[in-house]
Formats: sequence, structure tokens, C-alpha cells
Amino acid sequence: MPWLPLATALVAAHVVANLVWIGAILSVSILVANAPFMADPSDPGALARRVYLRLALPAFVVSFATGVGRIALFPVAYMHMPWMHVKLAFAIVVIALHHVIGSRAKRLGSGQTDAARGVGLFGFILFACAACAAVLGVAKSLP
Repeated sequence: MPWLPLATALVAAHVVANLVWIGAILSVSILVANAPFMADPSDPGALARRVYLRLALPAFVVSFATGVGRIALFPVAYMHMPWMHVKLAFAIVVIALHHVIGSRAKRLGSGQTDAARGVGLFGFILFACAACAAVLGVAKSLP
């Protein structure tokens, strides 16, 4: 008998990965958005890129894999949960913005200061969508 049922372990790993992922990608967005106000904008750009590659990206991969794994255990049940479709729509927006912000960090690190334009707004939208997905996941898991 395993210490934790597989479904529970996947949810726990998904939540922890999301904590790291969203915290890291929001940090990247703050670094990138504020870079134009620094003496050398490529310095915070390089730091943002390191945070993206070392924290945000690996945590995203774990989050994605554990989320897909959890759904794969009970696909028919999840197909009949309309709230899950809404949660996944929010997650798709978060994933898209994750990649946009990571790309902007890479461009900023290579000296393209115009890459910082709009990243603060992207970070805010990412946070709002991640919060909505989390609220749906928690609210619908309670009796």
C-alpha cells in the first residue's frame, strides 16, 4: 500500500508546482517590466531569464505533467465537470502568457529594451487567470 494514493499525490505535486511556477513567472514579469528603469536593462533581463529557466519552466513542466496525469486517471469524470473546462481555459491563458513573458525576458537579456513593453500587464492578467483557476479548483473540490 503506497503512503499516498496516486491521485492525491498527483494533486499535491500539481499544487506545489503551481505555487513555484506562478511565483517564479510573476517574479520574471516584475523584473522584465521594471528593467527599463535600471541603469543597464539587460542585467535584470538576464536575471529574469535565469529565474525563468531554473524555476518557472521546470515547475511548469511538473504542473502540466501532474495535471495531465490526474485527468488521465479519470478522463470520463472530468469530461462531465463543466467547471473543469473553465479552469482549463484559464490555465491555457496562463500557459500562453508564461511563454510570452519568458520570450520577452530572453529578448530583454539580449539587449532589446523594447521587449519590456506590456509585460507588467501580462503579469497582472496571468495572476488574475491563475487566481481564477485556483478558486475554481478549490471551490469545486469542497463538499
